[in-house]
Amino acid sequence: MNGTMQQIVSACVPVLCLLITAGGAYAVALLRRETAKLQKEIDNETANKYMDMAVDAVEQAVASTAQTFVDALKSSGGFTKEKQLEAFQKSRDKVLEILGDTAVAALNEIYGDFDAWIDTKIEQVCRDLKRPDNGEAATTAATTAAATAASVATTIAATTVQQLAGEAPASESTVEVEIETDTGNN
Repeated sequence: MNGTMQQIVSACVPVLCLLITAGGAYAVALLRRETAKLQKEIDNETANKYMDMAVDAVEQAVASTAQTFVDALKSSGGFTKEKQLEAFQKSRDKVLEILGDTAVAALNEIYGDFDAWIDTKIEQVCRDLKRPDNGEAATTAATTAAATAASVATTIAATTVQQLAGEAPASESTVEVEIETDTGNN
C-alpha cells in the first residue's frame, strides 16, 4: 500500500506543477483583462491620469532599480534571493516616492487595494523587462501556454489513473486532446 501511495504522489506532483503554471498564466491574462475593463469603465479624467501616472512610476522605478542596483549585483554574481527582495523593496519605495501621498490616496480609491496592485505591477514590469516581446504576442503566448499546460496535465492525469487502475498498460493507452485557443481581440 505504501508503494502505491508513493506512485500516486509521484504522478501527481508534475500534474500539480503544470496546473499551477496554467493557473498563473490564466491569472496574468485575467489581471490584464480586468485592468483594461476597469480603465474603460472609469471615464473620470483625473482617475485615468492617476492610473497612467502609477503605471509610469512603476516602469521608471523598476528600470532605475534594474540599472543602478540589479545590474551591478548580477555582474558581480551577488544577485541572491535576499538581494532580489531588496531590489523589489527599492522599486516599491521609489514608486511611492514618485507618486506622493495625494496620488497614492487617489489610487487607493481607484484600485481598492493599491498595495496589492503595486506589488503585482512591479512583478509584471520586471517580467516584461526580461522578455521584450510584450503586448498582444505575450497575451497570445500566455493563453496558448495555459491551454497546452492544461491539456498536458489532463493527459498525464488520465494516463496515470488508467495505469494505476490497471485498466490499460501505458503503451496501449492513448488520450487525444484538442487544443483550442482564442487569439482574437476581446
